Amino acid sequence: MAVIKAGDCVGILYFTTMGAPATVHDGVLVTPSSLDPKTYSGPVTILHYNINRKTGHLFRQLITATPIEIRKTPFMKSDQNGRCNGPVASPAIPAGSCVAVKFKVPKSPAFPAGREVKNGRLLCPIKNGNAPPKRSVDLPLVS
Repeated sequence: MAVIKAGDCVGILYFTTMGAPATVHDGVLVTPSSLDPKTYSGPVTILHYNINRKTGHLFRQLITATPIEIRKTPFMKSDQNGRCNGPVASPAIPAGSCVAVKFKVPKSPAFPAGREVKNGRLLCPIKNGNAPPKRSVDLPLVS
């Protein structure tokens, strides 16, 4: 596995509290400035977007944890086959960007605003970052 650098899109697996199940968060590595995931054992800080479940508003969140495992989020052009098409206009959000995507979910006690967010790598480019698609994905944000 290659060295991971600050600014890379990553996923971290960690325990939130003793005895709790492991949790995964995706985001952008903030600290340390670089690490070898095979040998690094200290804490890491990532930046990602979370959602206020009552209002549906996004907020930036820094998470510091000692990971059980950390991996750079992969981006393989072969994953785009049959999924991406059409020309990209400017200002575009290119494929491979680390993004947060806010989307609709059924309203429930857990999600009273009917919105959720996921962080990760953008597989297909967004053609116009000022006019994102209105299907199931309704708000891409570059993190």
